Amino acid sequence: MEGSRHNKITELTGSQMERFLRQNTLGRLGLCFDNVPYVVPVSYIYHDSKIYFHTTTKGKKVEFIQRNNQICFEVDGWDETGWLSVICYGKVSLHDDFETKKKAFEILSEFYQTGRTIPDERIKSMNVYIGVVEIEQMTGRKGQMAKPAPGTQEV
Repeated sequence: MEGSRHNKITELTGSQMERFLRQNTLGRLGLCFDNVPYVVPVSYIYHDSKIYFHTTTKGKKVEFIQRNNQICFEVDGWDETGWLSVICYGKVSLHDDFETKKKAFEILSEFYQTGRTIPDERIKSMNVYIGVVEIEQMTGRKGQMAKPAPGTQEV
């Protein structure tokens, strides 16, 4: 494509994909039920090769997951040399038990280095699900950007 600044697309290694997932906290959860696709942004934490997110107990996202737990999860971003993208495929389960909620909020506290813990009674009273994505497959790409030719304008 004329004018394109992409000059090289490479596959990310497993460790590069995991590092990228750990460094980011916003992804897109792809769901499908009865041939109706649905993609929704979610805040997440990547920990122990799993993706954790929290959600209310009602809504389209929960309905789709309860009917079809096969998911696709995408995270993208930029660094100084170009774009990166990781796509995960797997299954998600929704948990409302105290142990899973406590673990998820401990992971969040550790990630954000708050040093604060949420009292157990507050966790028990939270009307949320913790989504846990068991990743079955991951792919990742990096597109390096070419420097613009002298005398050309960036688009």
